[in-house]
Amino acid sequence: MKLFGVALLFSGINLMGLSGLEKVLIFLAYNGDIHQMQAILDLTPTYIWGITNFTFGFGLVLFIVGVGVFFKTNKNKKR
Repeated sequence: MKLFGVALLFSGINLMGLSGLEKVLIFLAYNGDIHQMQAILDLTPTYIWGITNFTFGFGLVLFIVGVGVFFKTNKNKKR
């Protein structure tokens, strides 16, 4: 069960990293610089930003559950 927690932990980290990569790729698709960030936000459909936010949120949930499973398994083994 401890390895399952580690797997969830790393899956969460990977999903959070993927969401950041998605946002960087969207930003680079418009060849924008930092001063044009609001224009990029206005040009990109909201469901695209929703996908990246959902990916980050789900990764965060998996990370927290993975940490919880990892430490709960350690507490049960000590008893």
